[in-house]
Amino acid sequence: MAKTKPTRRTSSASKNISSSDLEVIHEFALSLERGRFTEYAEVLMNTKKLLWKSFVAGLGRGFGAVVGATIVVALLAGILAWAGSSLPDPFGDFFQQTGKTIQAPNQGR
Repeated sequence: MAKTKPTRRTSSASKNISSSDLEVIHEFALSLERGRFTEYAEVLMNTKKLLWKSFVAGLGRGFGAVVGATIVVALLAGILAWAGSSLPDPFGDFFQQTGKTIQAPNQGR
């Protein structure tokens, strides 16, 4: 059996790319540049940078959650206090007592 020398194949696809396909490829490359894809890929490859960015993002989310919950509880206490003074006795007393219970830890401040 005779050994045959492997022939080098050239890709016919690279020769047959139309100008509209080149335009699409160029637009795709520009969108990757605009989206800062290379920076994103670098962050994924650098573990320290990825951990630091995730840590800072987690701190921001946690801080936002605490501030948001504080605002919601304050609004709820205000609404309950208003409802306690505006509604008839059976409901008003309940809401007024609930509002006082929520505000009780903050009375000493």
